[in-house]
Amino acid sequence: MHKGSEENKITGLPSLLARVKGQDHSSEQGKAIALLSESGLPTRRAENWKYTDLRWFNQVEFVQSEPVDTQQIQQWLEKNVFSLPELSELPRLIVANGRIVKEFSTLFDCAGCHIEIKKDAYGALGQPQRDIMTALNYAMGRQMIQLTVSKNHQAGTILFVYLGYGQNAGLVSFHHRLNIELQDQAQLSVIEMNAGFGEYFTNPVCEVKIASKADFEYNKLLNSSMESYNCANLYVSLADHAKYRQFLISKGSKFSRQEVYIDMNGEWSNASFQAVQKLSDKQHADITTVFSHLVPHCQSDQNVKNILTDQSHGVFQGKVFVHQKAQKTNAQQQNQTLLLSDQSEINTKPELEIYADDVKCSHGATVGALDEDQLFFLMARGIPFHQAREILINAFVAQAVEDVNDPIAKQLLKEQLGVEVVEDIT
Repeated sequence: MHKGSEENKITGLPSLLARVKGQDHSSEQGKAIALLSESGLPTRRAENWKYTDLRWFNQVEFVQSEPVDTQQIQQWLEKNVFSLPELSELPRLIVANGRIVKEFSTLFDCAGCHIEIKKDAYGALGQPQRDIMTALNYAMGRQMIQLTVSKNHQAGTILFVYLGYGQNAGLVSFHHRLNIELQDQAQLSVIEMNAGFGEYFTNPVCEVKIASKADFEYNKLLNSSMESYNCANLYVSLADHAKYRQFLISKGSKFSRQEVYIDMNGEWSNASFQAVQKLSDKQHADITTVFSHLVPHCQSDQNVKNILTDQSHGVFQGKVFVHQKAQKTNAQQQNQTLLLSDQSEINTKPELEIYADDVKCSHGATVGALDEDQLFFLMARGIPFHQAREILINAFVAQAVEDVNDPIAKQLLKEQLGVEVVEDIT
């Protein structure tokens, strides 16, 4: 971690805001800067931040990022995208250190998907008052990527790649915004890969508007540098009969917090969120969700699984809010954790807040170690301890991956979790 070595050196939030104060900025950006200057970052006294500590933020000096050598980007793409035929053929958008790399991006030529880069543009779903990290994004980021899928268009699968490269002089940060809109009866599947090298901080905000009978699947792999920090906010709005499915793998970054806000505004809409946090060493990862059922006849399910080893720390805070009008709601929420060491830790807080009386809602959480009887059963049949252990761990997450509809995404996620190993052995 880059700490200020001189007493007069500015660190933390002031060093970040110093980059934009005094410059020309939009009204929204000005409001966000004022909000941050007045309130600062939340502490663990705030209920939503009780289990996640932002003190590291005040110990670092933020600096401007430098352009990334395209050869570095090409090397990463050749190893992780171009070498995989199905992945390499997808329309793609490559972003490195917050800048779009057009020479490797092909999404601009994709028929039926209209992409536009807007300056000083902001979405309507994520407001700075709603979350402090969204306010930070508004204050620091000036560019928004707008992706629109036309009415009735089946866009298939596209690939987003976000790369981060740290610098020795201080901590660089990136605050990009992505706004996705699916018009009536449109379809889109997004695979997002996050990776990088060294120490950096990313703070993206993504908004998704899904119109009537549209279908959106979002598969995200967070495999950033183990020295990096990541906070991401996602806001989703569903119209009637719209479908939203997300699968998240969180295995990179030494610090990450993923916030997901889903508003079910249309009747008969359906939202599903599946996630696996696979942590080791001293990693800290937090998944915080708020599913708001605002109209009748909607369905949602959440299932977050944690696999924690060494001194890692996992957090799950999930709330299901059911409005008084939202009769016939069907909402399920589950959090399951495997603790594989004595020093690993999980904080879990599933919540239901219900104001309607004709609903079917449930939530639950389980925490435990590997089943000793199952481990003995496998070892008694000649399977070595470490392999038997991997079989049981992979079986723990295999079902979640099976629910992914996109075959390209499913194969990629299986490889990342080692699920193929289970299938070969059994």
